[in-house]
Amino acid sequence: MAASEHKEYYRNLITLVTGSAFAQLISLALSPVFSRIYTPHEFGLLAVFMSILSALSVIVCLRYEFAIIPARTGKDAFHLLELCFYSTLLTTILTLIGVTIYNLFISTNTVLSKWFWFLPFMVLINGSYQAMLSWANRHKSYKVISRYRITNSVITNIIILGAGLAGFISMGLLAGFVSGGAVAAIMLYFNIQKQSEPFKLGFNLAALKNVAKKYEAFPKVNLWQSIADMLLINGVIYFLTAFFSPAVVGLYGLTMRVLQAPFNLIGYSMGQVFIQDAAHQYNEGKNIQPIIKKSIQRSAFIAIPIVLPLILAGPQLFAFVFGEQWRQSGEYAQILAPWFFLDFIRTPLGQIPIIMGKQKRQFTITIAGNILMVISLLIGGFYFNKPLLMVTLFTALQSVYLIYVIYWIYRISVVTSDIRDDSM
Repeated sequence: MAASEHKEYYRNLITLVTGSAFAQLISLALSPVFSRIYTPHEFGLLAVFMSILSALSVIVCLRYEFAIIPARTGKDAFHLLELCFYSTLLTTILTLIGVTIYNLFISTNTVLSKWFWFLPFMVLINGSYQAMLSWANRHKSYKVISRYRITNSVITNIIILGAGLAGFISMGLLAGFVSGGAVAAIMLYFNIQKQSEPFKLGFNLAALKNVAKKYEAFPKVNLWQSIADMLLINGVIYFLTAFFSPAVVGLYGLTMRVLQAPFNLIGYSMGQVFIQDAAHQYNEGKNIQPIIKKSIQRSAFIAIPIVLPLILAGPQLFAFVFGEQWRQSGEYAQILAPWFFLDFIRTPLGQIPIIMGKQKRQFTITIAGNILMVISLLIGGFYFNKPLLMVTLFTALQSVYLIYVIYWIYRISVVTSDIRDDSM
């Protein structure tokens, strides 16, 4: 990478990290307050809601949002953006129908049913901002992305704090996430229109069909890949919900919320800048293995100071910071730390197989990871009925899986766009 490219990479990275840092620090600073206002039960309901929302967010744009960045022409990128918005609208309508049927004829949990009415709205919000973030990233509008993250965090946490202090405990967490997401997405749209690459949606059916066909690998392969990846992240919550109480889910949910904050602080920002740079170099026929090696080294260097204290004193740290009732969350953190470390290294590299056309092989590997996940969670949850054992088995098998994934991505990255070997 040339000196000018190094400077641009780090300038873009600093822009994104600054916004993400401020956003995540707000959440981290207020977490000890929230843990003393809301109980594990409320955090459990939030974990269930967010895990379902994340599943719907995976399919909302049919993964065409990831085609926006590496699209060969600006015209293709614009029509892909349109396609994402129309796919989001359709998914929102289907979600509303599904929620209505569930709440009226199936649900036995009145509190969770109230939460589910907000799912269609959040699907609309998430699908829209995912498409717009990819559009802004393609045009290197990193300041716009940074402002979005700050706005989302500030509004979310203010609402959660205000609702909790006012006594609206049952809906306070949900109200914060819904309000923050909605306002931030609206501001993201107007910021793109004013300060990035503005767009005006139309409906050219022929053009939409053309890009849908041209980039069909994304829904055909990457959609299933993303669903499999999502199950690897949320599988523990689904199994905890099936085998244990909402309070147990809430203890695990706080662990995930706290651990994801520092890793997302830099990880997502690094990934946004890295994939744009990697796609650009690959499309120019360059060997991208050197920048992947640097990404692995950089991620490991950043993650080690975070995971070591958790491994050495996770329960004590959580009990001190969040209160004694959250000590078991620290035990989960202690167990999950190696998995978070390896997943932090893998995350920026996750889109490399896509830009290299290795989606089918990646999907096969991810399915193997899902099988390992199900085995570990069934043994710990169904057979032994012990949540800590379930999470321990999950971490052990997933750590082995992630080591292989990182090795595989590094190995295939030596191939340039001019010479592709589909056997890798």
